[in-house]
Formats: sequence, structure tokens, C-alpha cells
Amino acid sequence: MTLRGLRALGLGLLGLGLSGCGLLGYHKLPVAPRAPEEEAARVHFPESFDNATHLSGPMLEALSLALNDFLPPGRKVQTNARDPRIAECLSRRDTYETRVLRSEEGLFFISFIPDLSRCGLDAEILDGGAVYCVDAQGRIVTVR
Repeated sequence: MTLRGLRALGLGLLGLGLSGCGLLGYHKLPVAPRAPEEEAARVHFPESFDNATHLSGPMLEALSLALNDFLPPGRKVQTNARDPRIAECLSRRDTYETRVLRSEEGLFFISFIPDLSRCGLDAEILDGGAVYCVDAQGRIVTVR
């Protein structure tokens, strides 16, 4: 095989590998939307973060891992509900009340509880949330 043939074969394999990313579940995250400059100019940053909610690096990683498994970006939730607005609401990340608890064993428990009132809905669902257990190595141990 000639050098030109090897290059073509290599490029073809590279292209095949890159196109396979979609088949393997890889999804490029959308770019975060930005406010207009006029709105940004009116922002006054706090002098201190003393009263802020603190998430340690490992806690943030556990939360990100659980959230991306529970509701990956761009994924729409399927429900048996008669009202299609419920599925739409459950597909939004801001619908969920989220709590993170670190155990003495170093495990992180992350709870996602839907609040349909955030979508203007007056409905209750019994099984729309989840509780994740994530270990310090960044692995999902179990989900309930």
C-alpha cells in the first residue's frame, strides 16, 4: 500500500471513529446562553461569599455525575401522563429540588424531587424523582 493509500485509510478510520461518538452516547453540551451586555453591566458582585452555599469539589463532581445520569442534557422524559405538559416539565432540570448529603463513609447521596408547581402545574406525581449514591471515586453505586 502506498503512503497516499495509508493516509486515506487513516483519515477514513478517524472519520468513522468520530462519527461513532453519537452512537456511543456522546453529546456535545450546548453553549450556555449569555445575557445582553446592558443587563450584565447592571450586575453588582457580592463583596464576600461568607453566606454562600458551599459545594466541595468532590460534592460538585458527585452532583454533576448524578444529574447527567438522571437527566442528560437534551433528553426528554417519557411519561404515561395524560397531560403532555407533565413530561415537558419533568424534562427541565430546574423542575427538581436537589439535595446532596455526604455520609461519614465518604458516600454522596443526591436526591432529585420534582416540583411541578415550577412549571405552573397543579399536579402530583409519585415516582418522578430519584436518589443516587455516588462514591468518592466518582462512580454511581446505586440508584433508588
